[in-house]
Amino acid sequence: MPSMATARAALRDASATDEVRVAVVVDLGARAPAPPRVILKCLKVPAGANGSDVLASVARAFRVPAPTYSASGLLCSIDGYPAGGCGTGGQGGYAYWSYWHGGRHWTYANVGPAEWTVRDGDVEGWRFQSRGSASPSDPPPAAASAFTAVCAAAAASAAPRPAGGPTSSSPAALVVAGAAVLALGGGAAIRWRRRPRT
Repeated sequence: MPSMATARAALRDASATDEVRVAVVVDLGARAPAPPRVILKCLKVPAGANGSDVLASVARAFRVPAPTYSASGLLCSIDGYPAGGCGTGGQGGYAYWSYWHGGRHWTYANVGPAEWTVRDGDVEGWRFQSRGSASPSDPPPAAASAFTAVCAAAAASAAPRPAGGPTSSSPAALVVAGAAVLALGGGAAIRWRRRPRT
């Protein structure tokens, strides 16, 4: 009969395999009203979670407003942004959240977040397009696309600030310094071919 310590260790190992590590990049877009423009977070989510689950997990874990959706399922806001309008048209396109997958490069998602199951080490990217075309020609998130780079920058932004140093203008915001984003590859290339799923 296994000892209690062995059983506890087995439970820990089992629970560890029931979670996957995911990096999340949220780019509020070129017309973001105020800094921070780019939000980076790393977290663990249950195995089998989809892209929509990841956004909801970020909101719960970091105590920010939950994402909102239209009746058709279109993502309308992340962390309360934008405050109004959902897929509204305008000159040269329409406003929407484009969905991306990271890795060596950003890849425009050709399926919605509810249809995409994340795997360990995935990077989920979102960018608000104020005049988007809903195609891979829309700009990707202005941040590094690699898991290790995103998580390193997220950890650095979460480190305690020295006394008298700059602080976030919004305590609930998920903050990353713009300089860290640029240093880690703000001008990421787009990879058009979709990653094969196994």
